[in-house]
Amino acid sequence: MNIQITIAVICLAICAICAPAHAQTAELERALTAYIDDQDIDGAVFYANINGKVLQIAAGTIDESQTTPTTDETRFYIASTGKMMTAAAILSSVEEGKLKLDAPIWPHIKEIDGVKALANADKVTLRQLLNHTSGLAEYLGDEFDDASKMEPTKRWKAAEALPFAFDLEPAFPPGTAFEYTNTNYILLGHILAQIDGSLSASLKSRVFEKAGMRKSTVGTDQSDGSLAHGFDEFGENATAQARASVMGDGPVISTAQDVGKFMLALLQNKTLIGPDTLIEMLSGSTHEQSYGLGIGYETDRIGEWFGHAGSYDGYEADVRYYPKSKAAFVILMNGNPYSEETFLDQAVEILF
Repeated sequence: MNIQITIAVICLAICAICAPAHAQTAELERALTAYIDDQDIDGAVFYANINGKVLQIAAGTIDESQTTPTTDETRFYIASTGKMMTAAAILSSVEEGKLKLDAPIWPHIKEIDGVKALANADKVTLRQLLNHTSGLAEYLGDEFDDASKMEPTKRWKAAEALPFAFDLEPAFPPGTAFEYTNTNYILLGHILAQIDGSLSASLKSRVFEKAGMRKSTVGTDQSDGSLAHGFDEFGENATAQARASVMGDGPVISTAQDVGKFMLALLQNKTLIGPDTLIEMLSGSTHEQSYGLGIGYETDRIGEWFGHAGSYDGYEADVRYYPKSKAAFVILMNGNPYSEETFLDQAVEILF
């Protein structure tokens, strides 16, 4: 696809590491431009915060006309990356004594119409939802996808989405294995809404305000022009669905800088949950060491990092925090790469 690439580099503070700062910035510009061009993606924003030094690079465009440039102010749907925020809000509620990690969730969901048809829903615990060891059936399949596309502006509620998993066989008995399942976070979003009045209110008070995320929302109005238009693999505009996504498995629209603020607040400044709870969050289960309570864990040549990727029609996000280097990296895009290679691997090589 021939697109006009516009690069906007916002250097709030240059990090003096490894190579000269200007050379790094120029190399990142070239790399990001080449990446989105090669992957047929319209626009992207890359954010880095390394020991307090911030660098942002924006590339490409955000609308169908391909004339409006991406900037550091552009908002993106972050899909499953938002699971970390849902999990942080849940753990905040645990600290307040409103929830218990190893107690059954049934008292918090039993009023959902027909929920008894969700096999094992009366047996799973909060921890099992958070770390994907519940075995609950997946709601997010072809049938839900088709229904969502038929009504792209519909703001689905948990009680409306969960029936797509009713009467399906569970993957395994609760607590006996690991399988990443969006149904888990639909239920967590519902539980937060029961506690705080709505998922939006819960994330605003427990996450966004505490982390200084002033440009983050749960869904957004259909006329909101701050959200980059997202284009799926067929080039179709998927923006309406992103604006309407308000359930716990992928509720957040944000900027790259705001997502970076979240990672720093959670993992560096520890202002969202306390240190003991954070240890619980970062600990994998016996069935999957690389996934804790709503957050993933990996290592590379730089060291260990925590984070979460997100992908849905027209949008892609990838986020990492390296504790040893006090480095947060975020890439947000309004398209889906063909390759499994993430731009963050390139960025880490350039910056380190």
